[in-house]
Amino acid sequence: MKTFIIFLLLTAFSTTTFAESVDWEKVHSLTIQGIDQLYDLDMDRAGRTFDEVIRMAPDDPRGPFFKSMIYFWIFTLNKDKNAFDQFFELSDEVIKRCERQLDADENNAVATFYLGGIYGYRGLAYHRDGSLAKAAWDGRKGYMHLRDAAAMKPDLYDAQMGFGLFSYLVGKLPKSSRWLLNILGFEGDVEGGLAALRLAAERGTYTRSEATFYLSQFLNAENRPDEATKYLQRLLEKHPENALFLVTHAQWEMRRDRIDAAIASAQKAIAINNKNAVRMGDELAYSVLTNCYFVMNDFENARASGETYLQKAENKDVVPNSLYYRLGISLEVLGQRERAVAMYKQLKEADQWQGGPWNQQFFRRKELRLKRPLAEQDILLIKAQNLASRGKHEDAVRFHLEVLKKNPSTDQEALALYGIVQAYYEQQRFQEIPALAQRLVSLRPADETWVVPNGYFRLGQTFANLGRVAEAKQAFERVYDFSDYDFQSRLEARTDAELKKLNQAPQ
Repeated sequence: MKTFIIFLLLTAFSTTTFAESVDWEKVHSLTIQGIDQLYDLDMDRAGRTFDEVIRMAPDDPRGPFFKSMIYFWIFTLNKDKNAFDQFFELSDEVIKRCERQLDADENNAVATFYLGGIYGYRGLAYHRDGSLAKAAWDGRKGYMHLRDAAAMKPDLYDAQMGFGLFSYLVGKLPKSSRWLLNILGFEGDVEGGLAALRLAAERGTYTRSEATFYLSQFLNAENRPDEATKYLQRLLEKHPENALFLVTHAQWEMRRDRIDAAIASAQKAIAINNKNAVRMGDELAYSVLTNCYFVMNDFENARASGETYLQKAENKDVVPNSLYYRLGISLEVLGQRERAVAMYKQLKEADQWQGGPWNQQFFRRKELRLKRPLAEQDILLIKAQNLASRGKHEDAVRFHLEVLKKNPSTDQEALALYGIVQAYYEQQRFQEIPALAQRLVSLRPADETWVVPNGYFRLGQTFANLGRVAEAKQAFERVYDFSDYDFQSRLEARTDAELKKLNQAPQ
């Protein structure tokens, strides 16, 4: 997901109190109604519905619990400080109500579930706010309570939603953040988390839609697109006016090179937001449109969408480098160098929470773009790379060959040769690759140093496909001769896997 969690809704399971006058059937009905309104992004109506739940059941945690989720969601998407404060104010009330019920009955599984849920989402709110220690501490409390609730009442399937969510997320912590495990006090479980989410998605009472959403997100992150799409489609059928679900669909379609479908979903999300009082995911829809038009080499529409995104993004700290970079490129291709430079200057150093290696690569290119305007060869390379990303390999090769005819620099020549090697590999034109790849790896580009080790990797794969095993191993081994380049750890992991496969193959 480098992408990491921006859509957060929380639902819950019914509990009991000692107030005999409460119409629990009506409370349950209103809770379901409010949840549906929440998923339909009708925040005002959802808030009024949950206020009625609070009025009818003044000792029950579910009213303030659900109402807090409205503000939690708004904060998660927009980092609205007022929403953050309102969420924590309501979460404090949830905790008080749960603790009162647990004082009366420490084995109350449902109150334990609510307590775990609210602590868990306090942890996620703190994480979104950048307070990692607080996030880990409240996240730990949430996980422990959710685990206890599931143990007390195995058929409390809604508890599986929160339990599965945190099991998966902790299981996916990067190595650089493993120190958090010392605070959390437990290891995650990716497959166990997915299994728990499936259970909640299929059998939950109040958490079915929420669990379905998270499950779809995580399955997509685990490269299981068909199963992920099945669950997302279920949500779209139930909540066709949910702009966030539509934007998610648009992002997935874009990544699968279904550009027309991606644009349609993004535009529908924008149309829905235009008629809603609370706009959710509006800027994300324009981000999708920017990327779609960019890879289509439609730089005018990419510019327009990117500039609209920036106008709508209230918190510029969360704007990804990819948006600034592609908007800058689009402006420069359109002849607006001065405005492009202003975009390049916004590129910032990134970490694994901010888009990972791609954002780091965009930041590295910042100084290149600032000191050197795009040349004709650079623009041809950008267009060729966009064509290749959409599977239009013949057109991409044509553009790359054009670069080689125009007295390219060493970096431009290396990028063009690598683009042709990539296209031929995708077309399984293996016999034509070795000569081109050998020419590529003989170069020493000053800026795009990642190209040469990647060239050796493709050469190794090519030799393996041609049955030239010894030469394949030699090419793969050369990958390790290089360091300090973009996506190094990823390429070395892939190289390890290829060599292992060759070494295990029967001789």
